[in-house]
Amino acid sequence: MSGQLPGGFAELEAFVEQWDLITERERHTTRLTAPIEQSNALYDALLPQIEPIAEYLADFDINALPAPEQSLLNLALSFMEVSLTVECLKSPTVPGGFAFERFEVLF
Repeated sequence: MSGQLPGGFAELEAFVEQWDLITERERHTTRLTAPIEQSNALYDALLPQIEPIAEYLADFDINALPAPEQSLLNLALSFMEVSLTVECLKSPTVPGGFAFERFEVLF
């Protein structure tokens, strides 16, 4: 499916189905349950785009984003969620930590 993101960001559309998540709970759960390879792929694709995304979205009212811009923001938020996984943990979960099911994200 194409046309889900604003022009200039079409190369990121492959990530929309899995990572265009509205809530923090959805992003957190997806990060914890997705294979590390999927988190790595999202991270690698968005890392060079994160500043252009921020610059592009700066011209919009964050509380009234059109659907394509909201999807782009959601991808950026998912990127931030997986950054810890990719950069530090090298694992979807905290190695040696509690099972993620024990924690509840309230937002």
